[in-house]
Amino acid sequence: MKPRDLHRHLFELLVLRVIVLLVWLNVSDRLGLLPEEFLSYPFLPFFHLLTLCLSLLYLVAWFGRRFLRAQLVVQAGADLALTTVLIACTRGIESPFVSFYLLIIIYSSLLMGRNGGILAAALSTILYSATLIAPHFGIATFPGLKTDTLLCAFRIAGHALGFWAVAFLATYLYRRLRLVENELREKIDSLEQLQYLNEHIIRSIRSGLVTTDLWGTIATFNDAACELTGREEVETLGMPVERIISTDFWRRVRSADLLGSARALRHEEWIELPGGARSYLGFSVSPLLGADRGLIGYIISFQDLTEIHRLEEEVRLKERMAAIGRMAAGIAHEIRNPLTALRGSAEILKSRASLPERDTRLLDILIRESDRLNTFIEDFLDFARPKTYAREPLDLVPFLNDSVTLLKNSPEIRAKYLVTLKEEIPSIPILGSADRLRQVFWNLAQNAIRAMPDGGELTITARGAPDWAGEVVFEDHGIGMTPEELERLFQPFNSGFSNGMGLGLSIIFQIMEEHRGKINFESAKGKGTKVHLLFPLESDPAGAGAECAGQPDAG
Repeated sequence: MKPRDLHRHLFELLVLRVIVLLVWLNVSDRLGLLPEEFLSYPFLPFFHLLTLCLSLLYLVAWFGRRFLRAQLVVQAGADLALTTVLIACTRGIESPFVSFYLLIIIYSSLLMGRNGGILAAALSTILYSATLIAPHFGIATFPGLKTDTLLCAFRIAGHALGFWAVAFLATYLYRRLRLVENELREKIDSLEQLQYLNEHIIRSIRSGLVTTDLWGTIATFNDAACELTGREEVETLGMPVERIISTDFWRRVRSADLLGSARALRHEEWIELPGGARSYLGFSVSPLLGADRGLIGYIISFQDLTEIHRLEEEVRLKERMAAIGRMAAGIAHEIRNPLTALRGSAEILKSRASLPERDTRLLDILIRESDRLNTFIEDFLDFARPKTYAREPLDLVPFLNDSVTLLKNSPEIRAKYLVTLKEEIPSIPILGSADRLRQVFWNLAQNAIRAMPDGGELTITARGAPDWAGEVVFEDHGIGMTPEELERLFQPFNSGFSNGMGLGLSIIFQIMEEHRGKINFESAKGKGTKVHLLFPLESDPAGAGAECAGQPDAG
């Protein structure tokens, strides 16, 4: 028996001993089962006091939690001695306390096994026999103790038979209980291992896993789900699943016939994270079946598809750019050439002195708009049909210093703007085109200034980045962008400013692609924007002078 179980049983035995002994003494007294001789002496108060003192000693030893089996042996021995004295004091053969031996044999068998039960039965037989035989030899006589020899022999034989029968029955019961207990413990251990394995599997799955009941109350929320949604498991259990997924998607789940379909219900959507960020998650919903194979809930697994979604958007953007590139030659021939002719004709007409002032003003407008349209076409062709540029060794840190100096002295930067350059690393060596990168930095700085119409600070930071040559960060505190605006950021002809053409960021994206770099945006409406430019490590310094290019010329 385990020490923990034995410790518990010792306390139960302590309580039961006090209850049984005190109740039996008082009930026997009320029913007149105790002899007058016993009551005429202070035996009853003495046994009450003795029981209390022994119980206190047992309790002190029990709190010590040491030598538990020795405590059990001592208590059984003390119980046998106390029972023997009680029997001797209550006329021996006629004593109502003989059955106490049976109780001692039973708990000895159950708590100490077969050997304990047999030993208790043997001692009970010896002590009971000695109590009845002793008066025949003038030993330990008590008032009223009967000494009928034949009756004593029958009582000894009968009770001895009962003691041993109870001992063997209790031992058999003990063995059966131990067998059942071991089987139960094995099943409990197996169940606990299975439960642990199940929990470990759920926690080890790298996909988010959520189970709900039929009404959408969350019952399980694994570690990956916590990581993907930015929530704690304690906070989500019992929470409506609509706090995680959209209401429309949950309606689809409730209305879908998942039992009748062999395929899981799939869905992709953006979800809001607690910190205000967003993640694009892909969901798969399967039915949760009960023992009767009926629907009792739903299993929702999901993965973070944000990066995949971003790559898909990049692929679509590149395909769109390629299509625009194929249109570039046609645009050049169909628009640019007639536009040049129109502008030339307008200049010829304007040179005539006989034109009225109103017509001259109209021709000026025509020439100015022709120039603006020609500039737009130049930008568009530069975007759609990039040229090849020689790559040369370039250190971005001093290059940024020069760009910031030019920016501070430009007419766009007034007193209400502050441009700061932070150099966290001394150099960022790359291979690239100075002209193209200057265009990137200039366009990003211009966008940041335009995003702060009331003035503000533009911070440009050059710093290191793991697995990259370095990173340049443009940070403003301007109007910021919504998630929807971020999704359309690099699409051609999409401008966040009223007088913009919508090609600046598309060109920047293309230049970063040419340099095998990456551009990422962080922005929130009203909180400003961060632009991260990542530049690759150049493992081949001999690559200087090589060409970098975007898509091939369409014309």
